[in-house]
Amino acid sequence: MSKLKTTEELFAYSKTLSVIPAEDLVNLLLTSKIHVPNYIHRFVLRETIYPKVFANSLYQTYTDELKYRLRGYNDYSIYLLNKLISDYNLDFDAAKYKEIFFDVLFLNAELYGIKDHFFNELDRLKYKYAVDFEVINYQSFMNLFGKIFFEPSGYLDGVKLTILKDVMIHSSTLGDLRGLGEKYGVKVPRRINKTQLVDILAKRFRLSDEEIVLLNAKSVLELEIYAKEKGFSISIDLKKSDMVEYIVYSLSMYHQEVVKDMHNYSVPLAVDLDSVRIEEIKFETNDQDIPVVEDVKPVTETITSEPGPIVLEEEVVEPEPIIEQTQPSVAEPVIVEPAFAASEPTPKTEVHFEPDSITIDNEPALKPTFSDSGKNFSEEERALLDEKIAMIIKKYQRKRHQKAFFTFFGIFLGIAVIGLLAYSYYIYLTTGNLPFGL
Repeated sequence: MSKLKTTEELFAYSKTLSVIPAEDLVNLLLTSKIHVPNYIHRFVLRETIYPKVFANSLYQTYTDELKYRLRGYNDYSIYLLNKLISDYNLDFDAAKYKEIFFDVLFLNAELYGIKDHFFNELDRLKYKYAVDFEVINYQSFMNLFGKIFFEPSGYLDGVKLTILKDVMIHSSTLGDLRGLGEKYGVKVPRRINKTQLVDILAKRFRLSDEEIVLLNAKSVLELEIYAKEKGFSISIDLKKSDMVEYIVYSLSMYHQEVVKDMHNYSVPLAVDLDSVRIEEIKFETNDQDIPVVEDVKPVTETITSEPGPIVLEEEVVEPEPIIEQTQPSVAEPVIVEPAFAASEPTPKTEVHFEPDSITIDNEPALKPTFSDSGKNFSEEERALLDEKIAMIIKKYQRKRHQKAFFTFFGIFLGIAVIGLLAYSYYIYLTTGNLPFGL
């Protein structure tokens, strides 16, 4: 790097490398044992397609929902960026991608251990080809360039696990999340069962075998309350947040060590005057995000295993079977336990239904009566219980109304049959004479 004294010279040199075909560049990078984390690819791809994604003419065709999701564009995962290219048939500028890629690489030359020999090889390749930019589509380009990328610990799809949930909840649809799962071999269901819920809680909170046994004795409702008491919301009916949680759980990515990103991203980015400027969202870590271990030493050029190429797959969403959940009976008491310590369980707290308080139709709404031992319930727990109980009552009311309808219908049908028989007797059998001497 002795001939490149300033960053301006470095960036100018990157422009000249765009004429080198992707295949030759990849071979040189692999020979030099230079592998790059996925989050660098995400950054370079994001900036490469930015002028096209936010071109005023195209942006005006987006739905309001997509415009809202694009506020999180700076943290879009690789899957979401690829989907934008595919859905809107965006032209891929390979020359611009190469330029930004080498800007980042040279700016972080010490991190990757780049020496003068690497620059000499680039010079040799640069003068080997005419000044014509390579024309190649994104899929073909990534089939080659994808060989140098790898996913470091603490990241998924180029996004840090500590903000992954917020990013995907804000920036993706339910179909996008199923597509992300399929990309990594995870089939995301619509609902999970109790066993899966217990396993997720056990892995997220690193529970002991004794604690897992106690969790298995709880109902689904009690498990959801237990999670809430630990500051974590989850449901068996998977919402966006739960779907991200399920993907991470299926990939066994809880409590991973996060590789600290030490890269310098101060590269020149062209400003397209025709691009729409939007209000961006900055995602921050919160207690609902994936638990990780504190940052460790930064990634270096030394890679122990050969990373595979990035394969772009079309999203295929198949209908998922619905796992039936057993609803608790109204006649049975609901048992709710507060969070337990590892040493010994706490006594159970019962919630009793008072028969006199249950009324249907025009009577006041059903409310459970808590025993004295239930005074320790939080407002959140009471709200959750009320919601579940309301569902049970609604189902009971529907069945009662159906039963009343069929009862009245049966009586009416019986009267109609008797009347028809009497009429037939009068008209056809007795030729007008009424029965019983009338």
